[in-house]
Amino acid sequence: MYILKNSSVIQSLFRRVCRFLVRPFGAIALATTALAGLPAAAADFGTCAIETNAPEAVTEALDALLSSAVELTSPNGLAFGTAPGAVLSVRSAGWRYAKSVGLADPDASISIDCQMPFQIGSNTKMMTAAVLLQLQEEEKLSLDDLLSGHLPEIARQLPEGNRITLRQLAQHTSGIFSYTDNAPDGTPGIMEAGLTDPVALTAGFSPLELVQFAVDHGSPTFAPGTEDAWAYSNTGYILIGLIIEKIEAKPLADVFETRIFAPLGMRDTFFWNDIPLPEFGLPRAYLEAPFDYETSKWNMSQGWAAGAVISTIEDMHIFIEALVGGELFNSPQTLTVMQDTLWVGSLTVPLYGIGLVEKTTGLWGHGGQTLGFESDIAAFQDSDVSIVGWASSSSNIMVLGAASVADALSKADIQPN
Repeated sequence: MYILKNSSVIQSLFRRVCRFLVRPFGAIALATTALAGLPAAAADFGTCAIETNAPEAVTEALDALLSSAVELTSPNGLAFGTAPGAVLSVRSAGWRYAKSVGLADPDASISIDCQMPFQIGSNTKMMTAAVLLQLQEEEKLSLDDLLSGHLPEIARQLPEGNRITLRQLAQHTSGIFSYTDNAPDGTPGIMEAGLTDPVALTAGFSPLELVQFAVDHGSPTFAPGTEDAWAYSNTGYILIGLIIEKIEAKPLADVFETRIFAPLGMRDTFFWNDIPLPEFGLPRAYLEAPFDYETSKWNMSQGWAAGAVISTIEDMHIFIEALVGGELFNSPQTLTVMQDTLWVGSLTVPLYGIGLVEKTTGLWGHGGQTLGFESDIAAFQDSDVSIVGWASSSSNIMVLGAASVADALSKADIQPN
């Protein structure tokens, strides 16, 4: 669990990339401070064809934010890394901001653009949680079910596994060790190893192998359901994915396609469980500046149900608007369940529900980071504004994307409704 109290901690978090595969991001208090210190935009932007009538005050603020994703800045003492390229899109009923900046391929000087796909990282968790809640609506499971009722063999291997509920897995209150982290016994975490080892970066794993790593090498952060205890665990979402596959009797990729992507018309979004193929058209990705360690071949099986979806800004606007608008559920009460948050105590994760973060009042979404991409996706509830931002490194100011946009709208006196 990350409690952000000062800039040195924040800088440390940016360096510990693989713990954020995953990490949900964005808090208005921190974003307000950061955005206020951004320099005037100096980068060369690519204005996307979809941009229309963006208010001048919003454009000025968002240009500065986007520029800072590719230019080293230290607003108000907070040091942010950079990325070769970035995209930011804010969609409203009457206007649209959509720009790109930087390069998709630094060696070939190919510009990045708004149509390019990106790894959404832990924004995948919103999809996994949405399917979980759909299955609860269909009475195929309950959030209050015990893990042992669905995956008894795994539950028996986990300390206090017979006490863990599906709600605790989805809300990160189970205490289960996250396989992405370095283990207490000194074994490098499955993603931690990829920070410096290209072989580990490209290594493929089955979901059961990810869980087994946590069983063999981890130890609980706390007992399941301990009051006021919260610790982000990718392992919990792998277990949810395994339960979904067991109930649906088909691969998770197919479940996402039939329950989310196809119904919403997300034609450029898919679940990928291997090294991305060149024909996907992703930009080249890097761990961090000075971009001497390329991570384009990160094996997405290391993320699976916790972070293995590839998408585009248009499709993610569709998804987050549908999710926050309750369109993925039969009953309005289901979205209410998803938004039943607990106080986490972190500036970047103030309130966490069932795979959903309230970043500031009425702004719902998640954040995602893989070893080569940073993204932030959110929408205001009962409004017409949604936000999608991403950049092609794992350490840049897009960590504050949605909350910074919310701050820009507020300063421009533009209400989300």
